[in-house]
Amino acid sequence: MYGYFGRKQTGLITNNIKNENLINLLSTRIVKTVQPINDEYTSVLSYSNVNDDLLDKLNNEFHTIGSDNFYVQSNVAIAAAVTSYARIAMIPIKIDPNTLYTDTDSAFTTKPMDPTLLGPELGQYKDELKGLVINEAIFLGPKKYGYYIIDAEGNRKDYSVFSGVPRNSLTFEEVKAISNGETITKDIPNRFYKSFNTLDINIKDTKISVKNTNTKVLVDNIYLPPKIQNGYNGYIENLFNKFRSFITIFL
Repeated sequence: MYGYFGRKQTGLITNNIKNENLINLLSTRIVKTVQPINDEYTSVLSYSNVNDDLLDKLNNEFHTIGSDNFYVQSNVAIAAAVTSYARIAMIPIKIDPNTLYTDTDSAFTTKPMDPTLLGPELGQYKDELKGLVINEAIFLGPKKYGYYIIDAEGNRKDYSVFSGVPRNSLTFEEVKAISNGETITKDIPNRFYKSFNTLDINIKDTKISVKNTNTKVLVDNIYLPPKIQNGYNGYIENLFNKFRSFITIFL
C-alpha cells in the first residue's frame, strides 16, 4: 500500500499508434516524447492523468494546456511513514546474529521467532514453511539463494530464488554448483519477445546461463564497497578519511 501512496503526481502512458492517427492523439495529450517506429507506426509517451476532453477544448481555443483537477492520488508523507515504521520493525531481525539472510520484509533465522510476532493479521510475520524447518540452505547474495526441506510425508522439496530465472527453477544441487563457481544453463520455455520495429510478439524457448557474480565483497560478514577507479581516487579517499575522523571526534 505504501507504494501506492508514494506514486509520482504525474502519470505516463505509452501508445503505439498508426501515423495517420498521430495528429488526433497529439491534439488530446500532453506529450513527453515521440519516437518513430517505422513508416507505419509511432510510439508516443504522454501524461495520462489529464482530462482529454478538456485538453482538446483548450487546444481548440488556444488557451493554456492543462488541468488542476486530475491529479494522481498520492501522499509521500504516508509512504515515508510506512516505510520508516517497517524499517524500525525489521532492524531487530536484520541485526540479530541468528539471522542468515533478510530481504525487504522477510528473514531466514536459525532460531524460532517469538510466537507473538507470528500470525495471519496485518503487521505479523507469516511462517512460510508452516512449522517445518530448512534442512540446508545457501545464500549467495541479494535474491540469490536456495534451500530444501523435508515435508511431513518425508518428501524432499527444493526452493530457489535467483535473478534472471523463474522462482524455484533451480534445484538446490544446482545452486550449490553455482556457489562453487560453476555456470548452469537452464531451458526457459515460453519466453515473450517483442519487436519495436514490427510490433510483433513472439514466444520462444530459450536458454539462460546462470552464474554467481561477486559484485559485493564480504569479509567477516562486513560489506566492502568497490573502490572508484579514476584519477580522483586519492582525493576521494582523503575526503572519506577526513569525514570518518570528524564523525569519530563528534561521537
